[in-house]
Amino acid sequence: MVPIPSEPGSGLSLDHLAALFGVDDLAERLAAVDARLVDALDGDGALLGRDSVRVAGTGGKRLRPLLTVVSAALGGTFDERVVAAAAAVELVQVGSLVHDDIIDGAATRRGRPTINAAAGLETALLAGDFILARAAALAAEVSAEAAGVLAGALGDLCEGQVLEMRDAHDPGRSVDAYLASVRGKTGALFSCACHLGALCGGLSDRNTLALSRYGAAFGMGFQVLDDVLDVIGDAERMGKPTGTDIAGGVYTLPVLGALAGPDGDELRRLLEGPDTSPGAGALELVRRSGSLADALATADRYDDEARRQVDHLNQTAVGEGLALFPRTYATWALEQLMDRRYLAVPLTAPG
Repeated sequence: MVPIPSEPGSGLSLDHLAALFGVDDLAERLAAVDARLVDALDGDGALLGRDSVRVAGTGGKRLRPLLTVVSAALGGTFDERVVAAAAAVELVQVGSLVHDDIIDGAATRRGRPTINAAAGLETALLAGDFILARAAALAAEVSAEAAGVLAGALGDLCEGQVLEMRDAHDPGRSVDAYLASVRGKTGALFSCACHLGALCGGLSDRNTLALSRYGAAFGMGFQVLDDVLDVIGDAERMGKPTGTDIAGGVYTLPVLGALAGPDGDELRRLLEGPDTSPGAGALELVRRSGSLADALATADRYDDEARRQVDHLNQTAVGEGLALFPRTYATWALEQLMDRRYLAVPLTAPG
């Protein structure tokens, strides 16, 4: 498994991140997390282990384990508890994606068959539960408090997903409802990642709370940016098709902004029309609406909020790196994952 993209010169390469956070052996620390993750899923030869390891190794960015490891590094700590905590957070993410694939009927994820496509819905459901169970076991190895924090994040994730499902195919979805869903389904697990790292690092209550809030704000900006890339991303670079949110009836911030704009009535007609997959026409309206610029500004505000939460930690290289990381990630994502047609004039449709 490769935890973080490592293109030479990339702002998200392991070498760059090691320098950013002042953690020289960051690659080795993340490799230890991946090894622990594999052992947790398949170390005892469980029947669901092989499928679970396969889906866990489909190439995610491993941002949550990264933030756990880096948060613990604020306390000068890297040990087996940090490894277990980071692996637990990633397994919650993986298990939730297995369940998402069942809900969405997805056949592939990052170019590989999903468990539901390869082994059937029943096996996929059990595999998702199995992965979450192993995450809970890892968190319990850290401490009872860590297990409680992880359980709370998993509950928030489920609530966020239900909020999204409730508003599916509803052009009247409010921005507040969208943000509440994102806060649960994405922000909570990033918050948990930082919280667990702070616990392992023995940080003060003040700094633990600051890191938890940092993770929540980073997660909000991350999801808004991801929703923008679903409109103007490059499918090959992202490893997944674009336009899936609109096609699935998930109306994200760019779509909600476009609905409130001059072409909102036309977009609403497409979304409410007999075609259950509005497709290219709806995407084109969103691209030319100006809502993408507004959504990126919202992501930027969340990145600023994350930075403010850790400004007082700027006396350390790790603290400075945390403050810089939200913008570092956003810059990398837009440069590496945006459709090249939008690089020159990224917020309008190409001619």
